[in-house]
Amino acid sequence: MENMYYIGLDVHKRKISYCVKDGSGKVFAEGSLPATRLDLDLWMKTLPQPWSAAMEATMFTGWIYELRASAERITQLFRCSAQPLMG
Repeated sequence: MENMYYIGLDVHKRKISYCVKDGSGKVFAEGSLPATRLDLDLWMKTLPQPWSAAMEATMFTGWIYELRASAERITQLFRCSAQPLMG
């Protein structure tokens, strides 16, 4: 069975910080890259397979959702199933 990799992204205006962990929770890689479409696309091509990622939706993440329209590979990457809190 393949080892799954989990990625957390912290997206800011000029920089994306990331942490990649393997299925056991061990940090595989961490760092940052420029917050551009080209840099994100090139970085994703270097990731071990298979992987899944998550990020917080902020005012700086809209372009990443737009990027998925042109990159089928990340179509399911940033899907969020958040439910509103009932109270």
